[in-house]
Amino acid sequence: MALDDATLRNAVRFVEILHNTETYPAAKMQTYQRRLLERLVRHAKAEVPFYATRLDPLFGADDTIRWEAWSDIPAFTRSDAQQAGDTLFAKDTPAQTGAYSEETTSGSTGMPLRTRRSALMGLMGLSINQRFFNWHAIDPDASICFIMDEKRRFPYPEGQAGDNWNLKNPEAPGYNLSVGATVAQQVEWLVRRQPGLLCTYPRNAEAIVEAFVQQGLPIPFHTVLVHGEVLEPDTSRTIEAAGLKLINRFGSVEVGPISAQCPEGPWHHQYSEVAFMEALSPDGESVIDSGRGQLVVTPFYNYAMPLIRYSNGDQIDLSPQPCPCGRTLPRIERILGRERNMFTFSDGSRKWPNMMRSEYEPFLSAKQFQVIQHTATRLEVRYVADDVSRPVDLVGFTALLQDTLHRDITVELTRVPELSRAASGKFETWISHVNVSGNRSHITGNPET
Repeated sequence: MALDDATLRNAVRFVEILHNTETYPAAKMQTYQRRLLERLVRHAKAEVPFYATRLDPLFGADDTIRWEAWSDIPAFTRSDAQQAGDTLFAKDTPAQTGAYSEETTSGSTGMPLRTRRSALMGLMGLSINQRFFNWHAIDPDASICFIMDEKRRFPYPEGQAGDNWNLKNPEAPGYNLSVGATVAQQVEWLVRRQPGLLCTYPRNAEAIVEAFVQQGLPIPFHTVLVHGEVLEPDTSRTIEAAGLKLINRFGSVEVGPISAQCPEGPWHHQYSEVAFMEALSPDGESVIDSGRGQLVVTPFYNYAMPLIRYSNGDQIDLSPQPCPCGRTLPRIERILGRERNMFTFSDGSRKWPNMMRSEYEPFLSAKQFQVIQHTATRLEVRYVADDVSRPVDLVGFTALLQDTLHRDITVELTRVPELSRAASGKFETWISHVNVSGNRSHITGNPET
């Protein structure tokens, strides 16, 4: 569907603003954000039942905003949002925010969440994406193929054609295919479409690139845009080894765009102009400026369903270091994934697992694997064999996992023809079913469990 002229003009104007705000000093950005936050919280308190009393700590006796009390507003999770249901929906919205759209997202665990998005949020998303394209000098005349569709709306063999993927050339062709198509079908579809750009999940991109290389087919696209999963080093190497440019970005259906990779390195810049982002310490008691914490997001422009201090369970590493690119937008050094991707062991220690292909290849010939922690001491490794003639060295592989993760573990290996994806079409390499006693302060429920 083509953008109307007014929407296009407004989105382009906001892109121009964004290229100024990305170098704002911290104090100026704080003023910018607080102006947007104040509008949002006043609207939420008046129009959204969920916040009728939840925001009381923020308001002084004279109805002024007490910014020093911001962290007294309880953060909440996807599970809390599911329980809140329609009470998160605004009874009325400002006319300038436009109509809302509604969507039900399954998330990575298949648990549905009904969401509403103001049209204004969509416009800001278009602008943020365009700035991201400008950062990375993405060709506005190129065609792009999206293999992201979780609802199976665009099935193989044709998918669906579209446009409006960039603002510089709204007529540039775009094509959509359901991620439920097999890798072989995706490859055939991409050969037919011949896009310059591919946008999909990281692991799916890796599988596609490997299939092209193995079949000796020329790869039609030169750039791969990925989001929706943690981008692991092996995936990056596979894609870049094929001579492709790889760019990562981060966001979700509920909160919209969150961050994107800097052109100068693998780290991300927060999208501070469209959302206020915080990281809570491991105990949930304080907001941190650097180090590892749980991401809490407040999008500015969704008046239809405000999410004020919303945590979807993502863990991030923050860096206080200035960026060589000159942008002052805060740096996210690494996106680690959800709480359920962290392993917990019998002595109470916890670890974000990671393993390079070069480490496990001597013991296990696997195209792909998935590690599931069933108990504090028992792991199941499901894998797709790369070379079925090679014997598995279970002793060596177990020792590797023990050295990498924890000595007090046992390992079960299960060879499978393929690894299934979540209902959303995303893939997780590391999944833990071990609960941690005690919830973090300010956060209730468990994200997406």
